Amino acid sequence: MSASGARAEIADVLSLREPPEGTAWLLIAVALVLVGLVSLALALAVRMFPGRAEELQGSEAYSLALIAVGLSVGCTVWRRRQRDALASAVKAQSLNLLHAVMSQTNRLILRRPNPIELLEGVCEVCVKAGNMDLAVVDMFDVREVHRASSRVVATSPQLLLDGARLQTLMTTLVAHKGLCVVVDDAAKDERLRESNSWCLAHGLSSLAAVPLRRGGALVGILFLCSRTRSFFGGKVTPLLSELGADISFALDNADRERERQSAVLADRARLAAEDANRAKTEFLGQMSHELRTPLNAMLGFAQLLATDKEQVLSATQAERVRLITHAGWHLLGLVNDVMDISRIESRRFEVTNVCSDISGVLDEALALTQSLARANKVELSEQAPSRFGIGAVVDPRRLLQVLINLLSNACKYNRPGGQVRVDVTHAGAEVFLDVVDDGVGMTAEQLSHLFEPFNRLGNEGHAIEGSGIGLSLARSLVELMKGRLDIESSPASGTRARLVLPSCAIPLKRALDDPGAQAKVERDAKVILYIEDDPVNRILVEQMLLRCEGVRLLQAETGEDGIAMARQNTPDLVLLDMHLPDMSGFQVLDALRSDARTKALPVVAVSANAMEVDVARAFDLGVVAYWTKPLALDAFLAGVASLLGVSAPASKAHADCQL
Repeated sequence: MSASGARAEIADVLSLREPPEGTAWLLIAVALVLVGLVSLALALAVRMFPGRAEELQGSEAYSLALIAVGLSVGCTVWRRRQRDALASAVKAQSLNLLHAVMSQTNRLILRRPNPIELLEGVCEVCVKAGNMDLAVVDMFDVREVHRASSRVVATSPQLLLDGARLQTLMTTLVAHKGLCVVVDDAAKDERLRESNSWCLAHGLSSLAAVPLRRGGALVGILFLCSRTRSFFGGKVTPLLSELGADISFALDNADRERERQSAVLADRARLAAEDANRAKTEFLGQMSHELRTPLNAMLGFAQLLATDKEQVLSATQAERVRLITHAGWHLLGLVNDVMDISRIESRRFEVTNVCSDISGVLDEALALTQSLARANKVELSEQAPSRFGIGAVVDPRRLLQVLINLLSNACKYNRPGGQVRVDVTHAGAEVFLDVVDDGVGMTAEQLSHLFEPFNRLGNEGHAIEGSGIGLSLARSLVELMKGRLDIESSPASGTRARLVLPSCAIPLKRALDDPGAQAKVERDAKVILYIEDDPVNRILVEQMLLRCEGVRLLQAETGEDGIAMARQNTPDLVLLDMHLPDMSGFQVLDALRSDARTKALPVVAVSANAMEVDVARAFDLGVVAYWTKPLALDAFLAGVASLLGVSAPASKAHADCQL
C-alpha cells in the first residue's frame, strides 16, 4: 500500500463523526491497532536494512496514525455502548417504577374511594412509588386540581404559575391528539417553546400528559414530570395509556356507584314520602269521618227544625237554626276542600274528562250562587246568547265546583250594588269562561300570593267568610282537566277570572226536559231497610223519611241483622252504613250479592267516609249510589224518591250538598 493511499483511507475513517454501534466496529478498531503495530515494527526494521530506507519512508507516521485511529474508534464505540447500557438501565428502571405505580393504583381503585381520594392517591403513588418529581391531576370538568411533588421540586407561587402555563400547553396537546403526549427533552422540544427555558431552569427533562375520561369524554389530564431524560419514552408510553384507562374506568365506576346510591336514596325518600302521604291521607280520612258523623246529626236535625210544619219556629229561632245550618255547611265545605287538596297532592285524585255542554253546568252554578249574590246585594248576570252549543272536555262535577268558587268569590269580595258577569266564548281549540266583577280588586302584591293555600291576602280580620283554600284547589282541578286558570285584577277595575278549557264539538241544540217523563207516584208503601249502628243517625233518617209519603222504614243495628232482614223482607231499597260493629259494609254488600234472594236489591252506601278508594270499591261491589254524610234533606229525599219511583216532597231546606 502506498503512503498516499494509506493517508486517504485514514482520512475516510476520521471523517466519520459518530461510528455506528456494533461489534464490527470493535473488530475494525482492533485491526487498525494491529496494522499500526505491524507497520511500526517494519519501520523499526528499516534501520537494519539501510538500502530500503527510501521505500519505507513515512511508515512510522502511518503506523502511529493507524494505532491512533484504532484506539479512537475503540474508545468511541465503548463509550456509546456504555451510554446505551445506561439508557437501557434507565428504561428498565422506568418500566419497573411504572409497573409499581400501576400496581398500587389498581389496589387503590379496588378500595373504591371517592374520586377526590382516588386522584389524590394517584398523585402520591406517582411521586413515591414512581420516583417522579411532580404529579398533577387537573379535572377541568369539575375545576379540581390535585398535586404531589418530591422535595427537589419547589412549590413557590411563581413556579406554580409557570407550571400552570406548561400544564395548559400539555392539555392542549392532549385535547388535539386525543392520546397520551410524551416529551423526552422539555428544554428543546419545539412544541413547548414558551416553557423551554422554565423547564431548563428547573431541571425538568421528561414530561407526560395522560388523558382522563368520563363516559368517553375528555375531562382532565394526569400531568407527570421527571428530571431523567426520556423517562416516559419507549415501552413506558403504552403503560401510561393503560394507567389513564384504569383511572378513567375507576371514575366511571365511581359515577355509576354515585348514581346507584342516589337512586337508592331517591327510592327511600320516595317510599318515605309515600308512607307520609299514606299516613296523612288515612289521618285526614279518619278525621273526615269523625267530623262528618256529628255534622250529619247537627245539620240533619237543624234542617228538620227549619222545615217542620207542625211546630213552626219563631223568627228568632228560625234565624238561629239558619246560622247553625250555615256554619255546618261551611265547615263541611272546608273538610271537603282539605280532603281534595290532600288527594291532589298524593296524586290520588281522579277526574273524568268528557265532552260536555258547559251551559248546563253554568246554569247550575249560577242558580246555586244567586242566593249569595242577593245576600251581598250584587247583580249576577250571564251572557246567554254566547254560551249555547259550546262544548268543552271537562269533568262536569269538578267544573261546577270551580265555577261555584269563582262566582262565590266575585260576590263576596264585591261592593253593594256591584255586578258579576259571566262571559263564555269559543276560540279555536279552547273555550274561555270569564267571571268578571267590578268589586274591590287586588293589588300586585296580593296577586303574587293568590294561589297559596290558606292565605286570605289580608282579609283574615274581615267579616267575609273563607279559608283561603278555594282558589288553590280550583287551579289544581282546572289543571287536572287540562286547562288553566288566569286571574287579572286591580283595585280600580275589579277582577277577571279566566277559565281556559279544551273545546270539543257537541250538538248545537240543547236537550229539553220532557215534562211527561216523570214517573207516576206509586201509592203502595215502599219498604226501606236502613242498616246503621249509630242511634242518632237512625233517628235522623227516620225523621227525614217522615216527609216522604208511602214509605215504610225497617232498621237494623248490625250487619248480620241487616242481611237477615233483607232476606226476609226483600225491601225496595237498602241504605247501608259502611262502618258497622260486627262487619264492614263491604262484607254486607258481598253477602247480599252472593244470595239469589237479595242479589238484585238496590243498595245505597250512606257513610261519613269520603275516601275515593272506598267509594270505588263500593261501586265495584254493586251499590247504585254513594251518599256521604252530612245528608242534605232535599237532596236525600230527592234521591230516595228517584230510586223508589215516588215523588219527592217540596222543602225549603238547604240543598247545597252533593250525594
